[in-house]
Amino acid sequence: MFNKYALIAGLLLSNVAFAANNDSAIVTDKESTYIVNSNKDTWTVVAANTSKGLTKVREFHDMGSSGVQQIDYVVNCADQTLALADFSVLTANGRLPVRAAETTFTNLSFYKPMIDHDRAIANNACDKRMAMNNTNSAQ
Repeated sequence: MFNKYALIAGLLLSNVAFAANNDSAIVTDKESTYIVNSNKDTWTVVAANTSKGLTKVREFHDMGSSGVQQIDYVVNCADQTLALADFSVLTANGRLPVRAAETTFTNLSFYKPMIDHDRAIANNACDKRMAMNNTNSAQ
């Protein structure tokens, strides 16, 4: 079990090092992230982009020996909309597909979440962002 998480952490660090652009719509290694949801096979982290007023969300879904799905979303809490920023599968051999171009905030398509899973992403991200903002303002 520990080896699986070590592999995932290694893949994540090598993957996010590529995405260091300030306009990047995916979670980068330069951002503070917070775990907002976790269970045996799925975990979710958020990072608030204060310059754009948006919240980035990254979900990991363990697929066993096939690898881990990594899905990046961007949530606009002002109007409760969501955009898919990136999808990949992390395997022992690397990221699939190999990223050719980085997704930026300017090329996102936001939509109003209609299914429970998407609504939960938006709600968790916006609730966590409010908690992070309250923490920051109290310091």
